[in-house]
Amino acid sequence: QMMLTTLWLLFLTLLSAGLEIILFLYLMGQKIRLRYFFLLLIFNLAFNFIYNHSSWFIIKFWGEDIYYLLLSFLLSTKTKKPLKIKIFNGLFPDILNNLSLRLITFFIFPFFNISITDYKSSLLISIPSSIAPLCLSFLFIKLFKESFTILQKQKSNSPIQHIIIVANFFMFGYTLLLQSLMYLENTTHSSTLELRKLCVVISLVLFFIMIVFLERNIREMIQGQLDFQKNLQLENLYTYNKHIECLYNSVRSFRHDYSNLLVTLRLGIDKDDMDIVKEVYDSVLQESDKRLNTRNFDLARLVNIQDNTLKSLLSAKVLQAEEEGIEAQISIPEPIHLIGMETLDFIIVTSIFLDNAIEGAIQTQNHKITISFWEDHRSQLLSISNTISEEQTETKTIFERGVSNKGRERGIGLANVTEILDNYINVNLETQSNNFSFTQQLTITKKA
Repeated sequence: QMMLTTLWLLFLTLLSAGLEIILFLYLMGQKIRLRYFFLLLIFNLAFNFIYNHSSWFIIKFWGEDIYYLLLSFLLSTKTKKPLKIKIFNGLFPDILNNLSLRLITFFIFPFFNISITDYKSSLLISIPSSIAPLCLSFLFIKLFKESFTILQKQKSNSPIQHIIIVANFFMFGYTLLLQSLMYLENTTHSSTLELRKLCVVISLVLFFIMIVFLERNIREMIQGQLDFQKNLQLENLYTYNKHIECLYNSVRSFRHDYSNLLVTLRLGIDKDDMDIVKEVYDSVLQESDKRLNTRNFDLARLVNIQDNTLKSLLSAKVLQAEEEGIEAQISIPEPIHLIGMETLDFIIVTSIFLDNAIEGAIQTQNHKITISFWEDHRSQLLSISNTISEEQTETKTIFERGVSNKGRERGIGLANVTEILDNYINVNLETQSNNFSFTQQLTITKKA
């Protein structure tokens, strides 16, 4: 009987620990191989044994929180998640599970005349009491899964970073208060049960308010990003449509001239007058070749861009460059769809590069910018270059905030580029300057 009870408790411990790890990974949206899962499970059991038998106050009462914080940092070593997100991931599953467990034991069990002693001694009660909080936690995260998934992608400059910080402080405060009450009860042998019940009730209310507030702000942030892309696309689409109208007028004019050309050529041929044929060729055909090769027809190469927002941005910037008298060359040899970066981040970075390229090319005698976007089986590459007025320019300090080749306190754009790219471990930026040319090349390694 003793052996059976021991094995049953071991099974229950393994099941509970395994479900807690699955809950943690589910929140992070992270998948791991089965052998790594078992390693985490063994590590969890070893850590539980240490903090359950430790005499150190901080380990004995905060051991589980420390474990999941360490696990959060360990699983995020290959990512550039902000510190506040790593802390949130480490605290949230354990706090959620803790609140669910105390909700059941403090308020639901008494309703069925189940005491804390029954919960600890009865196997039939200990099984559902161990699994039920985890099931509640799974359902809760499932309910807000979309928001938690977006939360994992937030950068250090996210508009909801202050809410995440407040949430972290709340969870730290809850753990500190509850464990302190437990420590006080163990050392003074005076019951703190009523205080803990009150703390749980208040914490549950504040917890739900915090999550609802976080959910609302995440949705507002996403809507803001969608509105930004929509407005950007509509604004650039207006410019693009004006250009298409100009192209249509050019083609219609050429077709009219071409019809007159054919009539004149026919007249010359009927009269066998080679002087008329030669005159038509010299005055019309040579000029028509120049008209068809004009830069206005170069935008057709943007057809290979699969992202409409990016296509509209590039078309607007190319038209802006041409209005400034800058020759814009475009090279997009094959259809390409952006992967490996958030569209909004890529749009912002590209826009900054193009604005700087246009501004730099204006100041030179040979006004020219070149835009190339291509891919291979491993990566996508965006290259934007422009002519500059000097043979070589400084490239090491221009990404610092307030530092710019355009003057003091104007180096904001490239500093923003650095902040954005710092959030991507698969993106590399190479800046070169030589032979009166300045080039920014962005390499996006395709994620496996």
